[in-house]
Amino acid sequence: MLTETCKFKLEPTEEQRKVLEGLFSAYRSMVEECLKSAMSMNITSRKRLHESIYGELRRRFRDYPSHYIYTAVTVALGMYKSYRRLSRKRSYVKPPSIELLKAVLLDDTHLFWFNWGSLKIATHKGHLTIPFRLHEHAEKFRGWQVKGSRLVRDGDEYYLHVTFKKVVEEKECEGLLGIDVNEKSVDLAIIKPDKIKFVKIDISEAKYIRDRYFKKRQSIQRRTRGEVRARLLAKYSRRERWRVDAILHKASKVIAEIAAEEKVKPVMENLKNIRERIKYRRRMNRRLHSMPFRKIQFSISYKSIERGYKPEYIDARNTSRMCPICGELNKPNGHIYKCRRCGFQADRHIVAAWNIAAKLPMCRPLPLAAKATEALKAEVERIVIKC
Repeated sequence: MLTETCKFKLEPTEEQRKVLEGLFSAYRSMVEECLKSAMSMNITSRKRLHESIYGELRRRFRDYPSHYIYTAVTVALGMYKSYRRLSRKRSYVKPPSIELLKAVLLDDTHLFWFNWGSLKIATHKGHLTIPFRLHEHAEKFRGWQVKGSRLVRDGDEYYLHVTFKKVVEEKECEGLLGIDVNEKSVDLAIIKPDKIKFVKIDISEAKYIRDRYFKKRQSIQRRTRGEVRARLLAKYSRRERWRVDAILHKASKVIAEIAAEEKVKPVMENLKNIRERIKYRRRMNRRLHSMPFRKIQFSISYKSIERGYKPEYIDARNTSRMCPICGELNKPNGHIYKCRRCGFQADRHIVAAWNIAAKLPMCRPLPLAAKATEALKAEVERIVIKC
């Protein structure tokens, strides 16, 4: 199952805009009442909260479809549960509020009907049909099933965020694609019975962008104060995120296309809780924590699934230390891996990608050592990703 979200800009008339403003105001009140009830009675059960608040809200908002109350309960419970989790981890956490609530949840199919080019929505003034702009990216989702949506207000503009789902049939793979995500590169090991190939995808520009914007933020924090500082920090943070995300999406698209072209199953490290294990000096910690390893893994995952190749995740232990030829554990020295037992020598990131693929059981019977050594002697293919 593949799910993705697409954003559409609504184009309501002045009369429809007034109805939407009333809908947002009423929905915020519903969520606020549900949140107050959940916090005062310490309710985390959807059924209990619904039973305690539904009658009162139905009397207050009798002109609105009852399904808005169901979604308001869902939103309020999510906010309260998040607050409870955070308050257990930290000494002081601000109680949740609805000040920043800018969305109306339309997960219930009784509230909206999606058509290509228009949205029909149930309101206190009857059903509204609001046109929206179709863009080129949206054509990808024709034929997909609509799972749910959100109506989002940003200033004076209204947007529809629609979640589409699609059942993708998994294809048979002819080999494995070991993927090692690093600070400056994503290294690939394509391992098939009749072919072994290594690819290095250069994403070093993402690191340079992070470094430049880090220095820029330091300068802003030294020279400015108050609203000017907040505005500039938000501005440059957005730019940094957009530029880094552009590089990661380009790299993940290239990797997904390689997986589809070679008909290989992607294999990646399970990096859960990796940030908790990063404990070096302050400068190195900042560098490593800014690495977007999980984000690029997520992009690779859904783009590969879309093409019919579902990734597998393996234990990350010793993937950079183990010799793929003899199994000896060695400490890498810089970017070069050298085995003190058998003398094998190669780029340590390529070795890690090889080990990642070799950890999957279906890879072990293949005669890897001789073929891979020959492949390493040849020039490793290099792909440079720019913003």
